[in-house]
Amino acid sequence: MTLLNSLTRRSYGSRKETLVALAIFAACYGAVLFVNPYERNAYAFNNYVVLLTPLALAAAGTTLVLLVGGFDLSVAGTVSLSNVVAATTMATNPDLLWLVIIGVVVLGLAVGLINGLLIVRLGLQSLAVTLGAFIVLTGIALIVLPAPGGEVPESYALALTDPLGPVPVALIVLVLLAASWWWYSTSTAGISAFAIGADRQAARMSGIRVDAVEILSYTLAGGLYSAGGLYLTAITASGDPNSGRPFLLTCFAAMALGLVGFRGGSGSVVAAVFGAASLIALPKLLFAAGVEDFWSGAVQGAVILIALALPLAATYYTKVRTARMRLAEGTIR
Repeated sequence: MTLLNSLTRRSYGSRKETLVALAIFAACYGAVLFVNPYERNAYAFNNYVVLLTPLALAAAGTTLVLLVGGFDLSVAGTVSLSNVVAATTMATNPDLLWLVIIGVVVLGLAVGLINGLLIVRLGLQSLAVTLGAFIVLTGIALIVLPAPGGEVPESYALALTDPLGPVPVALIVLVLLAASWWWYSTSTAGISAFAIGADRQAARMSGIRVDAVEILSYTLAGGLYSAGGLYLTAITASGDPNSGRPFLLTCFAAMALGLVGFRGGSGSVVAAVFGAASLIALPKLLFAAGVEDFWSGAVQGAVILIALALPLAATYYTKVRTARMRLAEGTIR
């Protein structure tokens, strides 16, 4: 079997985690629909998908970094900076709207590229580098917009938050994100990312350009963070220098619910999106069930821990079952 075929099989190994993440989402959102009848309409579904999309985009970026065994805390700072830059430039330059959007995405790509170069070329710890980036970017966001404010053209906000006929635009964005992940995960770069996360030294010895793939992962992650910030700007129609702070925890919570491996080598953007969807559905479910606010965090944490325990329980069950089968075969003989 060639190395490429072996790595391709590894990249498809995340299908099981994706199915489990889908099942968790179906249970969470299905419970919301069962408990709250007001969620059973197109308007409510559109609002749900719109609220989900910024987190899904940010979680997709975090997945790319975790896949190669890295860690990225710059997501919050990048989202904040993208949000305030968009909110302070779009309204004053409505004729240059697309240029502003491209500029913000390029800004995110540049942040990711710098993170990647510092981590890969200089050998610095990813946790330290991205934490520093988060602090610096948050500071710049406060300089650009010291207090919540700014605005965006109404056409921009409506284009991303209103449905296109019966289909939410946000859902189209998520489908495009899933299609992009399928293309990336089956490409040479994506397959190499799986191999690097699983065994960096073996990947390097196999001729994979480890440094280039790692830098690419951080760069693409930065672009996805900026895309999340742009979508958040459309939802709020304003800017806030602290708008990205919630993403610092929710992104990794979405990873947990999406069963994305924190040690590298396993995971799926689609599973991360389902994890984000579950995370958005949980507060709705708890509110509809009449759970007090101070219990919400504890319940969400418990659900995340259960989700993390599922793969371990499945592995343990498989080992026990295999051991019993071997014991039975030995007894028969």
